[in-house]
Amino acid sequence: LLDHVHKRDMPFRDDGKCMGSSTDGKYKFATCEENLEFESVRGSSKSIEATGYAALYIMQKERIEDSLPMIMWLASQRNENGGFRSSQDTVIGLQALAKFAELSNADMPKRTDLTIVIGKGRSYFEKIRIKDDSKMTTKEVVLAPEVGDYKIKWTGVGTAFVQLISSYHIMGRDYEPLFRLKADATRLKGLSAVRLSFRLPDESSSTMYLLELASPTGMVFTKSLVEGQLQLTDGGFSAITRYDIKEGGQRLHLYVDPATKLKDIELTIPMDSKFDVANRMPVQVSLIDYYNPSKRQTIFYSMDESDAGTEESKEPGCSLSLSCDLLQETEAIVLGYPGEIEEDSLEIKSAFPYKACKENFIRGMKATAKFERSVNRDCVAPLMNTRSIFLLRYRNDGQMEITGMTDYASALPKITECFSVVTDCPQ
Repeated sequence: LLDHVHKRDMPFRDDGKCMGSSTDGKYKFATCEENLEFESVRGSSKSIEATGYAALYIMQKERIEDSLPMIMWLASQRNENGGFRSSQDTVIGLQALAKFAELSNADMPKRTDLTIVIGKGRSYFEKIRIKDDSKMTTKEVVLAPEVGDYKIKWTGVGTAFVQLISSYHIMGRDYEPLFRLKADATRLKGLSAVRLSFRLPDESSSTMYLLELASPTGMVFTKSLVEGQLQLTDGGFSAITRYDIKEGGQRLHLYVDPATKLKDIELTIPMDSKFDVANRMPVQVSLIDYYNPSKRQTIFYSMDESDAGTEESKEPGCSLSLSCDLLQETEAIVLGYPGEIEEDSLEIKSAFPYKACKENFIRGMKATAKFERSVNRDCVAPLMNTRSIFLLRYRNDGQMEITGMTDYASALPKITECFSVVTDCPQ
């Protein structure tokens, strides 16, 4: 985007087919991926930090054009959450990207006004508009999981980073669970508790692990009970560096130090019972590499029957066994997040129509659907703040009805397996 290509011996090839310029000829830019003399291979934390410092130094010398290849490489190293490998390289990397955005926009003769369209084949189906008042915000578009190449086209004035995040499962292969995470219900000094065990990798570059627990309906984690366990320095709690209680005690975050000498870690966490609930749904426990969230393991535990497996302990109205036939016969499938519940209806936020066999029912990226009689409201609680799949059908009164729901990560393998028929509409 800067007038430097013909003035310095930069890491860009002087190839007319790979060069573009603004309409006034003042700004030039590379249009071919091959113009970079290096490949966007996965760099180490030290490489990212060093490159960030180098880019900041060069920009401080008012040589913003010389920093462009470094900025492009740094942008290619960001993970799906916008960070890098560790806290230190993330701070320096984001500082370099922010400085480049500040300087490049200051050099622009006009206010930012970019239009980005995303398409496949001969058509474009997603449009993003970035203007001066929204240039510091992140916009997310959920693409249908189709095989093939997507294309991106942009027009206007300004600088923007576009990142494609792809996640997938490999079918037909057996893997040992990443952290050997296990959870079951138990009793501790007369209180209901969850007993956890896991093993950290022998070789890992992570600087923090996050253990995230949800409490069963009617129970909460409390500060006094958690801190009482943290005082036990001779067990697994010696590996916990801090904790956070969220959502009024419905979620507990434990931060695990990977430098602990313990490899096989066991924890027992008591909970305070607020009210009795019959047939509680299983709730989830996740162990996550804090700076590389793609490395995670999620399991479920049930408080009512500690010796029962996850599948047997699910409430019938919440259990969702996906099959290719079920996905094909469903009239509408929506990807989104559970929102507010009003009477017998649920709001679905950030709703994306994966399949809609009749009229469109999504307005402003939101949809409202009633619960089918066999679907219980309590099925929503474990999915809060979790990207989920909702199976819907059209009612005769024009409203939508939820026939099933589950978290997106669990549903993705079956959706991928049934991809050839999942978008078909029932006859």
